[in-house]
Amino acid sequence: MALSHAQLVATLQQTSPTLRRLTSTLADRALDFRSAPDEWSIREILAHLVDDEIYVMRIRLERIVKEDRPSLAPHDEKGWYASRNTTRDQLAELLGDFDLQRAASLGVITMLRESDWARTGHQPEYGDFTADEWLTHWVTHDTTHLRQIESILEVYQTQSADK
Repeated sequence: MALSHAQLVATLQQTSPTLRRLTSTLADRALDFRSAPDEWSIREILAHLVDDEIYVMRIRLERIVKEDRPSLAPHDEKGWYASRNTTRDQLAELLGDFDLQRAASLGVITMLRESDWARTGHQPEYGDFTADEWLTHWVTHDTTHLRQIESILEVYQTQSADK
């Protein structure tokens, strides 16, 4: 069953407090722990969420609403992360930056009219999708990364307890 806009927005509103609950007391060792060599650390996930909020999620929604069927560029998250600016990757900065960017995104989302949700964009990875479908994707993206952080913490705590 599809979630309503109100439910989707409520989920997006909970991401910042959930990130803080999960990470705000973690030491650098936990933030930089990798559950597998090719997996991201919690710090890298937080940075990814900040970057996506600024450069992908909100911008795609804005373009869908403002332009007629915009062609949206693919996003190479691994390539982006490999060359991104890491000077604001301390935990407090990441959490603060995410809070600020998410508040801006929610400001955009909550001002949209019902007709805006039916507007479409095109992206090579996803094909055609509406603003409404993008909002659902956004929530799924958040949920996936929150679960990923929880999973990393479980592995970290298990391995730390074994030492």
